[in-house]
Amino acid sequence: MSARSARIHKLQPPIFAKGVRIPLPRFSLQQLYQSRRKLTQWLFPEHCRACGMAGAALCAACAQDWPRLPENRCSYCALPLQANGDCPVCSVEAPQYDHVYTPFVYAEPLNAAILAWKFHQRLDWTRALATTWAEGWGGHAPSHPECLLPVPLHPKRLRERGYNQALLLARHWGKRWHIPVKPGVLRRCRNTRHQTGLSAAARRDNLDSAFTLHGKLPAHVAIVDDVMTTGTTAGQIAELLKSVGVQRIDVWVLARALRETAPAHA
Repeated sequence: MSARSARIHKLQPPIFAKGVRIPLPRFSLQQLYQSRRKLTQWLFPEHCRACGMAGAALCAACAQDWPRLPENRCSYCALPLQANGDCPVCSVEAPQYDHVYTPFVYAEPLNAAILAWKFHQRLDWTRALATTWAEGWGGHAPSHPECLLPVPLHPKRLRERGYNQALLLARHWGKRWHIPVKPGVLRRCRNTRHQTGLSAAARRDNLDSAFTLHGKLPAHVAIVDDVMTTGTTAGQIAELLKSVGVQRIDVWVLARALRETAPAHA
């Protein structure tokens, strides 16, 4: 070994010595995902969609402002029960679906957020709405369906709006709780008019034969939509699902409109 090579050998750190293998740290995919998320949050901090406070897509104070349904509500349709313990709707006629899951009332300030998200391209509300709804169940899925079925838009309306808000929710919740989402199985075959201002009977006529099924479904599914007003849409879909053998049908919606607030939603 020359004098120059000897000097280089003495200066070389032991870890680079010939034949030495350096153990590399191992990271799971979950650790890598969490690290990427933390880096993204550091570079682009979240701000509350309602008040602008840094820290979360919806701060705790604004989330507390969202109106909530009472604990004493119908196990079928989620409407508040009457003083005698009866549901004002389901005591007259039981719905086709089995259970509606939502903690929120469709009223201010939540309805303003939903309308901005749905009709005014405020897609930045998606995570705030979906996450706050999910956390309302203590971090666990409210039920355990085998798939999520978002209420579809007619292709013409989908082109006009650019996105299906029910599909955005279904993808968020499906990813959170590892539930398959099947957006192509249920399709809207008629371009029905908006439901705003229609009576329950007119809504049923408007949605008559509006949906078709394309593919097989498991025994337990959850219909996903943004708001339940009269329950007509969920009822029409549930009737179709029952006709092909689906045994249990849940409905996951962001909010439940009470009868006095129903005309405000499309």
